[in-house]
Amino acid sequence: MHPKIGALLAKFPRIELIPWETPIQYLPRISEMLGVEVYVKRDDLTGLGIGGNKVRKLEFLLGDALAKGADTIITMGAVHSNHAFVTALAAKKLGLDVVLVLRGKETLKGNYLLDKLMGIETRVYDVEKTPDLILYAEKVAKELEEQGKKPYIIPIGGASPVGTLGYVRMVGELSTQISSLGLKFDTIVDAVGSGGTLAGILLGLELTKLEVEPVGMAVGIFGEKMMQKVVDLARESAKLLGVSVELKEPRIYDYSFGAYGKIVREVAELIRLVGTKEGILLDPVYTGKAFYGLMDLAKKGELGERILFIHTGGMPGIFHYGEDMLRLLNLQ
Repeated sequence: MHPKIGALLAKFPRIELIPWETPIQYLPRISEMLGVEVYVKRDDLTGLGIGGNKVRKLEFLLGDALAKGADTIITMGAVHSNHAFVTALAAKKLGLDVVLVLRGKETLKGNYLLDKLMGIETRVYDVEKTPDLILYAEKVAKELEEQGKKPYIIPIGGASPVGTLGYVRMVGELSTQISSLGLKFDTIVDAVGSGGTLAGILLGLELTKLEVEPVGMAVGIFGEKMMQKVVDLARESAKLLGVSVELKEPRIYDYSFGAYGKIVREVAELIRLVGTKEGILLDPVYTGKAFYGLMDLAKKGELGERILFIHTGGMPGIFHYGEDMLRLLNLQ
């Protein structure tokens, strides 16, 4: 752990959910295809449930919840949400109650199947816009308070100043890893959904003075709204840490293919390619789209000679949208 990051984060309550450093893996066949070196930080292997980037955020979010005396966790997301399921599992592991407020239609596959298998309480609403879910979550919280409970709401994707600390910490971990490996990356690439992961990376890079450019691949909201959200989250987290930083806007590209959760043939083909070339599984909502963007930009020479991709997890998305992908590949 980078000493400055370690010292800054020491004052925040944190529950250890990740018992190891996630490895950095070189992708030789993809690198040969692209003519640049591509590595992956395997944050799909964070060790709780299905793994993924949300576990890093939950170490601080659940630490904060317990410090504030909460006994019930409420969080939100789409019905296929990786974040919602992992949050519920972590809360259960800590002996907390949990309610998931979800958007979409109830289908027993992917993460929603896991929710049901684990006996997690869900409230599913057929609403079009994810932000509307906060209204439902607040109603659930009020209901629980009337029952004498102490609820704690975690925002969609864990994208809050406290949650962002998880990826500040990841950069602290990364800095010591790349030093011991003798590597220097030109860019660090991740999928941008709710924005917290890229915000933490942005702030962490500034605090450690690592000369790596953060690049986001937007899989949902794009444009100035997302850029502003990422920078604002990084600034709010810096304020929490008590540090003053000058933050440059990261590069963010739109690889949503038109909408969050839209399943497309190009990404299904990419998932097959990376799986059969490197044995790494990507998902069709987040990492598949982000890695498609990485390959597209790398071919154009826009990401430098050595690229690090943050694998943020999401494997249940394959099983949620598997039939759609098979149809797009003309296999069904």
